[in-house]
Amino acid sequence: MGIMNQMEGVNLHEKKGGQFKFRMYMTQGMKRASIETLDLKPRPINILRRAGYNTVGEVVDAVSCGIELKGLRNCGKKSTREIMEQLFLYQYNSLPPEERDGYLAEVVLLNRK
Repeated sequence: MGIMNQMEGVNLHEKKGGQFKFRMYMTQGMKRASIETLDLKPRPINILRRAGYNTVGEVVDAVSCGIELKGLRNCGKKSTREIMEQLFLYQYNSLPPEERDGYLAEVVLLNRK
């Protein structure tokens, strides 16, 4: 969660509407990774599994296509926020270190009020 605190000007937990925007991309390895690699709590993992999502790539494809996570059975604001934050962190941590600052700056610009 330390990286989330570095995003000056973006208070994700108080953002109106709970929308957190970031550019989604996936490598082939990331697409095949199990959803357990997102380090989610049991409830969001169970929600995703029940909805038929078993890999990170399936979740990213669904979100990219406009599927609302809130529409999944038993997926409320807290679970939706946790899934999106963990997707962001997973992508951020997969970037080469020299690209991370630029990616953070892009995310901050996308989420300014």
